[in-house]
Amino acid sequence: VIMLSGYPFYINGANPDTLQAVFEKTQSIFRDACGTQFVSAQRMGSSAIDGIAGTPVCDILVELSPWPISVENKAKLAEAGYECQGSAPHGDNDEWFFGGDGKPGHLGRVVLHSVPEGSEFVRDMKAFVEYVKAHPDAFERYNTVKVEGAVVMSKSDKEDGRLLGYKKKKSEVCDEIKEEAIKWWIETNGNDQ
Repeated sequence: VIMLSGYPFYINGANPDTLQAVFEKTQSIFRDACGTQFVSAQRMGSSAIDGIAGTPVCDILVELSPWPISVENKAKLAEAGYECQGSAPHGDNDEWFFGGDGKPGHLGRVVLHSVPEGSEFVRDMKAFVEYVKAHPDAFERYNTVKVEGAVVMSKSDKEDGRLLGYKKKKSEVCDEIKEEAIKWWIETNGNDQ
């Protein structure tokens, strides 16, 4: 484990069974809080890919209808420990929440994206995960850039910037793989989610 700005980075990935348990607990909390707005939930990002290096935060994507989460349901989520962070930096129709158990950035914590039902972001994130799982070369490229970035940033004298620096170092390869994944997904499955 490498520490980046106080966040653990697991060279061989976090325990997949623990991440699945975090997902199931969070899915249940969101389903209960959102009621009829809740459509579906799935894991996304590197935390959904067993054995890949990364932080142990469980990334989750929830589809809602209607979107965004109502003020009443946001209050229920806040009461359950999931705070709305506003619009995610990836897009306008992505509202995200931070929560879960334990210290921020540690096993048990969650970053949850909520998007409108039918959002292409759902397809894109599913494509990314499935592509990396199915293509050893993509897994290796993604894993290598993540580990190299973490090692370089762990030696930085700027403790507060280590996590951000790591994310910047992996972004180009991540974007390349995402483009490959979407193309592969559309060729294999059409535009379906």
